[in-house]
Amino acid sequence: MDRARDALRRVRGDLSLQAFVDLLHEHGYPGKLSRQRLGRIEQGTARLTPATWNAIADALVRAGYATEEVVELRPDEFIIEPLPPVTPQVRRQQWTRVVNQISRTRWWLNPTALLDRVVGRGWRHNYGKLFDEHGINREKYREQTKQRLLDTTEVTVPQGNDAIQVDSTSILDVHVDKVALFVLTARLHNAGDVPWRNRLLYRLGPPVSSSLPFTPAVLPVPDTPPGGECEVFIPGRAQWFPNLATVSYVMVFGDCTPCLPGRLRCSVDTRATGEFDRTLPLPPKID
Repeated sequence: MDRARDALRRVRGDLSLQAFVDLLHEHGYPGKLSRQRLGRIEQGTARLTPATWNAIADALVRAGYATEEVVELRPDEFIIEPLPPVTPQVRRQQWTRVVNQISRTRWWLNPTALLDRVVGRGWRHNYGKLFDEHGINREKYREQTKQRLLDTTEVTVPQGNDAIQVDSTSILDVHVDKVALFVLTARLHNAGDVPWRNRLLYRLGPPVSSSLPFTPAVLPVPDTPPGGECEVFIPGRAQWFPNLATVSYVMVFGDCTPCLPGRLRCSVDTRATGEFDRTLPLPPKID
């Protein structure tokens, strides 16, 4: 719907976002629309259904706009647009958009409020203590991740002499209560001849679910010369269900293409000792 977004910006003209939203509502636009959402629509970071585009066009016609002025807002037909192909470039665009928006969210600015909502006030002190103990600077992590995603100058072709070893002192497995906070420590050794520059750890699969712990989807890897070592801290919150969950990361360039083969496997166990994995209550025992 690039055509419709361009037409929307053209039709809005010199009107402010808020004035344009007010105009739509005054002339019968039936949905909820804020100036913030309108801005995201024009930037291409928010999507509208064909029915919604038609409703905007209808409101503008009632406001006195000519039919030919708003015709490009209307979709050609009511179809579900195909998903874009899952390519490294698409993933890079998606996570760049996420990282760019993080610093403006209220949960980033006030993480204890999010913690209160998710796990209760009892965890607030432990949250700050956990990050302090490991020397984790959240804003620095975000800035480094953003810089790596935006840098297009680095070579992104895997090389055969690039190699990695995971130090045995790494802490990649934890046993914690459900929804408890934790930090994993990956100590990585550059065992090849290629310097690591502007690299990321990229989580495979969804970043959270009821049976999977939350951990960041992308994490910055410190620049490391051949023969050197680095530490990557992986903060997280355990899954809701009592089960053994596995989280996998791969090392990628800033454009989200893999650097080298293999994956970093982490496990989070929320089961009580001796219990089986379960996501729903087990049925009563049948004699």
